[in-house]
Amino acid sequence: MKKIIRIILLGLMCLTLLSGCSRNSNQVDEETQDDKTTIILGVRADGIDMAEAIRGDVEAAGYELEVITFDDSIQPNVALGEGSIDVNWFQHKPYLDSYNSSNGTDFVMADQYTHYPIFAMYSEKYDSVEEIPDGAKIGLCNDRANQTRGLIMLQDLGLIKLAESVDEPTIYDIVENLHAFEFIEAEMSVLPRSLPDLDAIVLAGQHMNNAGFEASSYIAESKDGPDYPLGFVTRKENADVQWLKDLVECARNESLRRYYEEEGSLIPFF
Repeated sequence: MKKIIRIILLGLMCLTLLSGCSRNSNQVDEETQDDKTTIILGVRADGIDMAEAIRGDVEAAGYELEVITFDDSIQPNVALGEGSIDVNWFQHKPYLDSYNSSNGTDFVMADQYTHYPIFAMYSEKYDSVEEIPDGAKIGLCNDRANQTRGLIMLQDLGLIKLAESVDEPTIYDIVENLHAFEFIEAEMSVLPRSLPDLDAIVLAGQHMNNAGFEASSYIAESKDGPDYPLGFVTRKENADVQWLKDLVECARNESLRRYYEEEGSLIPFF
């Protein structure tokens, strides 16, 4: 009987120790986040100047800012999932939602957004939408979120009709192609370089700037900009940490506002 009691007591002691270790582990994680001194921020290559515009405020808030650049719109989220960066800053909310849905991730965007991009139609051959002929080749982004946005813009311009039952339509959900357009899909950064071979392209103006074009040279502009806000994206467990709140606050500064005004394709959200 004494042996049985001794075994039970030993078992309870082990459970207590394990519970304490678990609490201590969680506490260490929380303390690590609260005591964070370096923020590793991932941006696309075209976002490096944007990151530098907030560096001074981030350092004044007590953090070192390490900026990692990526050449496309996929790797910043891959790196976030792998944990090699703390936060990224390149995508709008619908793109994030689409990425989470397709990849089973639960990344979150900080509540206070920073900006939204001009989204428009560009052409080297025509000066207005009305001049675009039947059978024209129209370039669209190949990611779902931005392709949906482009198609909705074309519908708003009266050029196509989309299936009403689909929330995020693609080219396969066009029910009326009123001008027999041929749609060409390409990655966002590639579309501007395809412009000489196409009649028009539809995309965010920042990619036009990157390719040496003027973002303001569009022949039609989407009016849904505020529905596509950009902000800082991190892993779900970091949604409420202090360093993220501080980072968001640092991005609401005049230096960043001036950068947006000079860059020309990004509209401040503050």
